[in-house]
Amino acid sequence: MKYDELNLKKIREVPIFDVCSKLGITLYGTGKQTKRTKCWYHDDKHPSMHVNKVRNIYKCFVCGKGGDVIKLVMDNDNKSFIEACDWLVEQFHIVLIDDAPVKTNTDRTDQTNKNESVSSEQSVVEKKEISAISAISCVPSVASEQSSSAAGPQTTLVPLDADLVSRSMSLDSVFCRSAVSAGYLTESQLRHAASRYRLGASKDGGVIFWEIDDQQQVHTGKIMYYQPDCHRDKNHNPTWVHSLLKDKLPANYNLQHCLFGLNLLTSDFSHRPSAVCIVESEKTAVILSEIFKDFIWMSCGGLQMFKPELLAPLVNHKVVVFPDTDETGEAYKQWLDILQQASKTYPFRYPLRISRLLEDHATPEQKARKIDIVDYLFHTDLTDPTDSIR
Repeated sequence: MKYDELNLKKIREVPIFDVCSKLGITLYGTGKQTKRTKCWYHDDKHPSMHVNKVRNIYKCFVCGKGGDVIKLVMDNDNKSFIEACDWLVEQFHIVLIDDAPVKTNTDRTDQTNKNESVSSEQSVVEKKEISAISAISCVPSVASEQSSSAAGPQTTLVPLDADLVSRSMSLDSVFCRSAVSAGYLTESQLRHAASRYRLGASKDGGVIFWEIDDQQQVHTGKIMYYQPDCHRDKNHNPTWVHSLLKDKLPANYNLQHCLFGLNLLTSDFSHRPSAVCIVESEKTAVILSEIFKDFIWMSCGGLQMFKPELLAPLVNHKVVVFPDTDETGEAYKQWLDILQQASKTYPFRYPLRISRLLEDHATPEQKARKIDIVDYLFHTDLTDPTDSIR
C-alpha cells in the first residue's frame, strides 16, 4: 500500500533500538542514547555502526552509510520501501491515520438537473453532494482469515430473548420522526435503516438501539430520547433494557456490550464492505449508513463505552474510526489509545485506521460544541465538499 507523509512520520518514530531487537541485531555498549553494532554494508571486524536513540537513526563511521528505521529494515532485511513500511506497521502495531478521504460511489443526481428543485426524497447530504469517507487500502497482517466469532468475548454469552427485538420494532419514536423532518434522511431511507438496525420504540417515544452481535444474539438495548430537531434530549437519561427487565432476565445472564450494528456483519453478505466505520453515536451510524452505503456503520455508544474488546469481532475487516471532536483533542487521543491497545491484543488482518477529519477541519466553535461527523457534514457550509476534507 502507499503511505502518506503523516503515516510515514508515525512509522519513522518507531524506536530504533526496538527495531534492531526485532531484526536480531545485537547492540553493544552501555550508553543509554547511543550503541554500536557491526555494519552489514561491509566486512566489519569491530562494531563501527552507531545507533542513536535520540535522533532515531543509524550511521556507520567507516563506510558512511546510514538512515532511519525504514532504511534500516530495507537494507538489513532486503526489503523494498513499501515492504519495510508494511513490516514496521505489522510488527509494532502502528495505528495508521486516515487523512486522504475520497469520494464514494454514492449515487448522485443528474448534473443537468442541478439547478432544478430537488425531490423531497433527497436528503440534505445528497443535496450538498457531501462525500467524506476514505477508501481504505490496508495490508494483511496475518496469513489466513479467522472466523469473526472466534475473536469474540471468551465468557459465554447468555443472550436476551430475540422476541424482545421483534416485538419492539417500530418507527413510532421521536428519533425516527425527527430524522426525516429535520432532513437527515428521507422516509424511505429511514425505513430501510430502521429495518437493518432493528430499531425499536418505547411507549414513551424513546428509540431502542439494540446491541445485536454478528451471531444475531441480543446483548441488550439502549433506550434513548430525542427532541423534534433530532438532537438528544439531555434532560431524559438513557435507559438500558436489561435494567428494566430485572427479575425477567435469563438465568445466568451476564451483560456483555457489543457494537451497535454488529448484526450487519454476517458471514453470508454478498458484497464485502469497503470498511467497517465506527462512530460514537448510534444516531450517526444510522444516518451515515444510508448516505455512504459501501461501508458498514457501527457505534460504540459513547466515548466511555469504547473498549478494545468491542473490536475483536472485526479482526478480518478493514476498520476506520471517526472520533467526535473537542477543544483539547482528548476524545481523539482516547480513541487512538484504544486502537493501539486493540492492535496489540487481537490479530487484525489490516492495520486499524483513525480519521483526523474533525481534528483538522472543525472550527474552534465546532470543537467547543463537541460535534461529530454528522454535525460537521450537515451543518458546515460546503461549496466544494472535498476541499474541506482533504
